Amino acid sequence: MIALLSSNWNEISKLKKDIETRSESESSELDCFAGKLCGQSVILAVSGVGIKRARNATSIIIQKYKPSLIVFAGFGGALSSDLKLGDIVLGESVTSLKKNEDRALFHNFSVDNENIKRGKLLTESRFINEAEEKKHLFNLSGALVVDMETWGVVEAALQSDTPVASIRAISDEADEQLPDMAAIYSNNGELNSKKAESYFEANPELLAPYFKFRFTNTPRAQESLCSFLGKLVSSL
Repeated sequence: MIALLSSNWNEISKLKKDIETRSESESSELDCFAGKLCGQSVILAVSGVGIKRARNATSIIIQKYKPSLIVFAGFGGALSSDLKLGDIVLGESVTSLKKNEDRALFHNFSVDNENIKRGKLLTESRFINEAEEKKHLFNLSGALVVDMETWGVVEAALQSDTPVASIRAISDEADEQLPDMAAIYSNNGELNSKKAESYFEANPELLAPYFKFRFTNTPRAQESLCSFLGKLVSSL
């Protein structure tokens, strides 16, 4: 059985619709369900945003379902200027600057995709929204893309030696300036309208970048990610 995890349903919404013979999970600790996707038995689940939530969700999945492979998939911010919106990054390793460590990721997939890149991921505990900081992190780590969950997934999977793959669709390019998403979204990835209203009253110049991110970048990244994941699951 394969476990497909993401931080929120928005990132993998098409897969949620495509899954067959679905059965709801009885666990109150995790939002997930089992079913068939492209002929494969899968657990589809969301963890919430951040390292801690990803670690906890992964631990529950491993204890309850004992998957042969965990695939954590979602959006990521480009650190490399070579990456474009909608590109797919398959992580070969993940790094934590806080712990000054690298961990290997499972990446031995034979899936053809002209937009796929392979390389290092960086997990940070906060949303990286400024172009200058993206450039700094790229120079510091050599990672192609930054996310907020992969390191937590790997930590949780170490004890059981469960292989972990991490796949990221680029939702913002290296030179894009974005709002601080932590200031306007809740931990489950849902927009908090009251927080957003206050934030954009104080930062009106970031409203246009936010609309581009939500209504152009997000659909493009979502389409690219779900299309690739369908091909990936079919190849396993």
